[in-house]
Amino acid sequence: MPLSSTLTHALAIERYTEIAHRLPEPRNPASSKYVADLSQLVDDIDVYVLDGFGVLNVGEATVPGAVERVAQLQQQGKQVLVLTNGATLPVEKTVQKYQQWGMNFNPDDVISSRNALENAMRTHNNHLHWGVIAPDFAQVTAFAPNHTLLGDDPAAYDVVDGFVFLSAMEWTDERQQLLRASLTKRTRPMLVGNPDLVAPREDAMSMEPGLYTHDLADEGLCEPDFYGKPFKDVFDLVSSRINAVPPHRIAMVGDTLHTDILGGASYGWRTVLVKDHGLMKEADTEQTFTETGIRPDFIAATT
Repeated sequence: MPLSSTLTHALAIERYTEIAHRLPEPRNPASSKYVADLSQLVDDIDVYVLDGFGVLNVGEATVPGAVERVAQLQQQGKQVLVLTNGATLPVEKTVQKYQQWGMNFNPDDVISSRNALENAMRTHNNHLHWGVIAPDFAQVTAFAPNHTLLGDDPAAYDVVDGFVFLSAMEWTDERQQLLRASLTKRTRPMLVGNPDLVAPREDAMSMEPGLYTHDLADEGLCEPDFYGKPFKDVFDLVSSRINAVPPHRIAMVGDTLHTDILGGASYGWRTVLVKDHGLMKEADTEQTFTETGIRPDFIAATT
């Protein structure tokens, strides 16, 4: 996947702020409460909806203590779900990854932005020829039976009826230019299965589909449809798996203000920002809340 050594945490937050007009309106508490970790919220929260990157893992390494925290919350009778914008693979593969790390999640516990995209794809004409941006192992035939995986052939971009940006894992600046040139010739639908701009990795940040798509939208080349956090469609999927629990007893837990916190608050849930492992780890929290206009209910140092 493309990694950026020049896209700092501060620049990523700045870019999120620049594209905020395409995101839901913030709904903020008056103030935030600081806690050490999620164990200090058991009296306040019954359902924990956890982001993946920055909460459970950074790259391919688990966040210290995350495996134990998930087990602890489950043993205390809390419902623990995962809501991730990671869309490269079917959610079953994501479940297997967590299980290999020692997290006891079953397939009903994990929801991804890919699920929301797949639901949307069912409403489109089955005869449309989609240009899909994803690696060849992404298993896209199930939701896009008539598709071409886009690579380095310029002609492939021009013949498709629309674009599905699922994963930037093998995306390059050169391929982005091919997409830009094709959209300049003819505007077509753009469906985005991962609204994230970046994701935290061990030594850098990966550039995600949202980053590339917003650049195209800024140029007036497309009006993208985003599926995943912070948009309502994916929260509806999570809500369908939660029993009768009042919204104020449900928390979206994540590392990113403009996806996790904004999305959870817009849906009416409480929110927990995990500070030490993701996008906000180098930020001045209060200053960033002021600059972005987004504030969580709780700030936890770690999971």
